[in-house]
Amino acid sequence: MTWGTTSCGPVNLFTWSSLYPYNYSSNYGGQYQFNVMPSYLTPGQAFGLQNIFNPFYQFSQLMGAFNSNFNPFQNMQQMYLNQAAYANGYAIGENIGNNVVAQNLANNISSLKSQLETALTSDKLTDAQKNQLRELKRQVEALLNKLNDISELQRRGATPQQISTAISQISSEYNALKARVQEVAEAIQEQLAGSDDGSVGEGEDPAAEVTPGGTPEGPVEPGSNPSAPRVGNLDTVSFNADIVAADVDDESVREIVNAMYQKIDGAGSGRIRKYLEENITKDNVVEVMLQWNKHYAPLYAEDDPLGLPETLMDERWMTGDKIAKVMLEALEERLKDYQGVDTEVYNAASVQLAVARRELDSWWSNEDKMSEAINKAHKCISILMYEQTNAQAA
Repeated sequence: MTWGTTSCGPVNLFTWSSLYPYNYSSNYGGQYQFNVMPSYLTPGQAFGLQNIFNPFYQFSQLMGAFNSNFNPFQNMQQMYLNQAAYANGYAIGENIGNNVVAQNLANNISSLKSQLETALTSDKLTDAQKNQLRELKRQVEALLNKLNDISELQRRGATPQQISTAISQISSEYNALKARVQEVAEAIQEQLAGSDDGSVGEGEDPAAEVTPGGTPEGPVEPGSNPSAPRVGNLDTVSFNADIVAADVDDESVREIVNAMYQKIDGAGSGRIRKYLEENITKDNVVEVMLQWNKHYAPLYAEDDPLGLPETLMDERWMTGDKIAKVMLEALEERLKDYQGVDTEVYNAASVQLAVARRELDSWWSNEDKMSEAINKAHKCISILMYEQTNAQAA
């Protein structure tokens, strides 16, 4: 049990004494030894070894154990403390679980609301059909407000079990409302399929469709819109109906898009954020996204089905939303150029930009939700660009 034993030669008694209770002396062979116990022993163990042959110490330890075993008050007190610790830990775990379920439910409700908002931008729907969707949207918003009220209940002292029950009830209401939205969407699809002025293909969901009103059959002539280079036919990509793509006949746009492709390199060593800040403006952001979606987005379709915003966010762990922020701010400025062109589409774009901005400013941002909102906003702004171009050409 000794380490550092000294039996001869000079001894620094001051240092040796400062090691108590790990220090002790012995006398073997007519010589004194100044010993130090191993450092892995606790101070309590070291003190016990110091007094292993001390009958008074051993008696006091025995009486302490006796009193602890036969003192009902002390045992009850410890039991209460243990129960309180368990209850608090269990409540914390329940609260964490409730927060995760509530966040997922909020994302689902917000997604359903976004689908309805996007459907309302379609020019194929009649006023009666849009009124149906507006009523459903109002019910979805009411359900989202009800979910937001749960946080207020928690602050007022509601138990985790009460919060869990409230979340379960809202989840049931969401499932019923989602089924109702699907039922209305299918009915509208059948009506559109049987109408004379247009049809919706099989498997398409009107609640997720945005059709560019007045999209030109051919490319936009250069010079018809000074803020928009010549852009080809607007179309959606095959892997995501919220992403629109088109060829852009502008050399500066092509250079920016090609440079972005070169700089997007795994962990982001290409300094893509700095490049975007220096080259993306409100005057080219729509065209850059259209060109990217047309030629490069399909290359990332499997890993990044949410398009360019998701690809950009993958360039930085935990700060990817700050890279997509450059695109978001440029889109916010670009939208202002189309105020008064089409109020309904303009409002839809404004809502999606607000959703993206909220996710950007949140403490824990949802990058997928932000990407979806940016894509939907870009789609609406592209439609506004075409409508303005048509109006100027008329």
